Amino acid sequence: MYAPAKGSAVLPSASGLGRIGIRGEDGPHPLFESLACLTCAARKSAICGGLDNREIRDLAAASHRINLKAGETLVWDGDPARYSYVITRGTLRAQKTSGDGRRQILDFLFAGQFIGIPSDEAHHFDAEALTDAEVCRFERRTLEQLMAKYPAVDKGYRTGAARQLETAYDHAYALGRSTAMERVAAFLLDLHASSCPKTSAGVLKLPMTRGDIADFLGLTLETVSRAFSRVRSLGVIGLPSPQEVEIKDVQKLKALAGAAGL
Repeated sequence: MYAPAKGSAVLPSASGLGRIGIRGEDGPHPLFESLACLTCAARKSAICGGLDNREIRDLAAASHRINLKAGETLVWDGDPARYSYVITRGTLRAQKTSGDGRRQILDFLFAGQFIGIPSDEAHHFDAEALTDAEVCRFERRTLEQLMAKYPAVDKGYRTGAARQLETAYDHAYALGRSTAMERVAAFLLDLHASSCPKTSAGVLKLPMTRGDIADFLGLTLETVSRAFSRVRSLGVIGLPSPQEVEIKDVQKLKALAGAAGL
């Protein structure tokens, strides 16, 4: 049974799958939060990486930590966009679902990435926790005030947003012009360079299923499975378990990825 940290408020999850613990106004002192920021996995992210101690302290004081259990939904497509979120632990997936139930995964979000403020007043996708996760939540107006007060916060936010846009463009190109092999190879390269969980030996620990990968790459489950097997048969990767990938030859994997550029 999940229990939130002492001093946390508890709200029902929008998904109905569990409860979400939120550090409220009566939660930890801002000094504690700023100290926690020093060891946070997102400390070197685009938003936080360029901040000095005072800026980190103010950013921490404006944030609320939200703990998610795997399967809980943080935001729904169409929800009012009152907040921005920085992932500090775990993995989320951003996705859209059509009226007839077809799903397209738009991105996998790891520690250091964020769900930003859209141009209008609503979110345009669901964000669901693939694993147990933690995010820092910022009220929209407060974040905009911090961006106006601290140029480093504004620059970090814009840099992160630009990177996500560039990644989205690369992904759109790959979906239209790359083969299944190129898409899978480029996907593994992207995970290798990201904050995707890894063992001490550098083996990728995939938080997503083959079905998730298929829905991200615009392929069938069978095609993804065949592509993984083919890349392994070439000696480029190892598959210690269904959720682990050992990249044995990065240069050969880059060659297989071609111009996919995910």
